[in-house]
Formats: sequence, C-alpha cells, structure tokens
Amino acid sequence: MGDEPAPGKLKRLLKWVGPVIAIVLIAGAAYVLWDMATKVSFAEIRDTVVNMPTWRIVGAFLLTGVGLVALATYDLLALHALNYHNGVSMKRALMGSLIANVFANTLGFPLLSGGSARYRIYSMVGVSFSVVARLIMMSWVTMWSGIMFVLGVTLCIEPVTQSPVFEHHLIDRAVGVSILVLLLAFFVWIARKRRFLRVGGMILRMPRAKPAFGMIVAGAFDLIAAAGTLHLLLPPDSVPDLARYLVTYSVGFIAGMAANTPGGVGVFEATVVTGLGISHRSDVAAALILFRLIYFVVPLILALILLAFLEWRHRRTGSGLSKPE
Repeated sequence: MGDEPAPGKLKRLLKWVGPVIAIVLIAGAAYVLWDMATKVSFAEIRDTVVNMPTWRIVGAFLLTGVGLVALATYDLLALHALNYHNGVSMKRALMGSLIANVFANTLGFPLLSGGSARYRIYSMVGVSFSVVARLIMMSWVTMWSGIMFVLGVTLCIEPVTQSPVFEHHLIDRAVGVSILVLLLAFFVWIARKRRFLRVGGMILRMPRAKPAFGMIVAGAFDLIAAAGTLHLLLPPDSVPDLARYLVTYSVGFIAGMAANTPGGVGVFEATVVTGLGISHRSDVAAALILFRLIYFVVPLILALILLAFLEWRHRRTGSGLSKPE
C-alpha cells in the first residue's frame, strides 16, 4: 500500500481552507470590535445617531435605492446574456434578482440564501434548476467585474495629493492598470466570438460584448452605491482619501463574504475601521450601525414583502407575474 496520491491530499487540504480562513477572519473581527466596544460610549453613539443631519440620512436612503436598482438588473442582464426568455417576464426578472441578491448580501451563505430564493421565484414559471444555476454564476461575474472596474479606475486616477494605497502612487497606478488590463482582456476574449466555460459538469455560455458591458456597469453601480452610502454616514474627517476608502470598503466586503457571516457583519466593520484607522470613535460606530440598518435591514424587509407578494400571487393565479397584468 503506497502513500495517498498528492491530488487526493490536496483536495482534502482545500476542504479546510475556507473554514480556516472564516475562523481567522471572525476571530480577528471579534478582537477588533471588542477593543472598539470597550473604548466608545453607548450614550455618545446614541447622541450621534439622534443628531445626524437629515440630509445625510435621506442621501443614504437615496443611494441605497440606486444600489437596489443595480441589484435588480443582475438577472435581467444574465437572462439576456444566456439568451433565455422562456416564460420569464421583465418584472419577474427584476423582482427575482432584487430579492435573491438582497438575501445573499444580508443573510450570508449566498448559494443557500440567494440561490434558494432564486430557484423558488423562477421555478414558479417553469425555469429549470440548471438555468437558475447559470443565473447565479452570471451574477457573480457581474459583481466581480464591477468591483474590478471600480478598483482599477480608482487606483489609476487617484490624486497625487492623497496618500497612496500601496506605499507609492506608481505602485497604485501599476495595480490599477493591471486590473483594467485583465478586465479588458476578458472583455475582448468574449467579444470576438461566442465563448463557453465548463464549470463542474455545467456548460456556461459567456455573455457577448454588449451584455458584458452592461454587467460591468451594473456591478460598478452596485459597489459605488453601497460604498457611497457608508461614506455619507461616516464623519467627514474619517475618510480623507477616496481611493484608500474604496479599496478598504472592497476588501471588507470580500472579507465578509469569505467569513460567511450574515452580510459579513463584524468582519466587514472590523476591516473598515482597521483599514482607515478609525476604530476608537463613537461617531464611526454610529455610522456603521446606521449603515447596517439602512443598506441591509430595510432592503431585507422590502425583499421579504416582495417574496410574500410573489408567493401570494402564485398561489392565487398559479402563475404569478408570468401572465400579463
């Protein structure tokens, strides 16, 4: 009997990578947030929330609305890219995308939460599981392409009067250009002819140039709206450099996904306050709490109401929004 083949050992090792990363991120976040909690006053947090200028609260809700519109277009663009329109109306695609993405962003475990919501919504009109799986993959393409585009552009155009993100502005420019070149190469690759990728046992039709451009725009608006909402709620003196803020926000968002906590809660906040060096401020804590309420809790309530409406409509008519209204 010989030793276990290297591929088998590697496969077993990779199964532990995700959980280990999640545990490390959660432990680090717990330390940062506990340290922050012991150095800020609840009374000061409450006073900051109560005295928050109305225009900043209204602006945060407006930007949240922009983000929800961007999320609602994900599935519409994906259906167009997949050239699938059988029985799926525009209204269902918009509502299904909004509900599923809000669930995924807020509840964590996106394949379970958002994926289950997507399957339920689209299965009402006869869409198969394989098509829903392709929609989920396309939504990931939209999200990541938007993040890459925003980060690439931000690092390329950051003012030299601001502090560099990676030690020197030339490094920032190099990283930004590299990201945009990779994104452009992907765009050119899919624009030349119809491309297909095999993901597991599934063949995924890649989008053409026009829907791919729309996906990049939707993903970029999603990220900018979310980051803008928090930026508007944070104290003005806590975010001196826009480039560093956008990079920190994006890293916090990615870390939250890797930790698989609901909405990245805890891990996202710890990453933001650590990256910006603003961990011991009650006004920052107040902004983070308001951000959670405005950008996560309120959309979740809206998504639950919309899902309940779809369920009621489906049980009442047997076909939901697939019939003309």
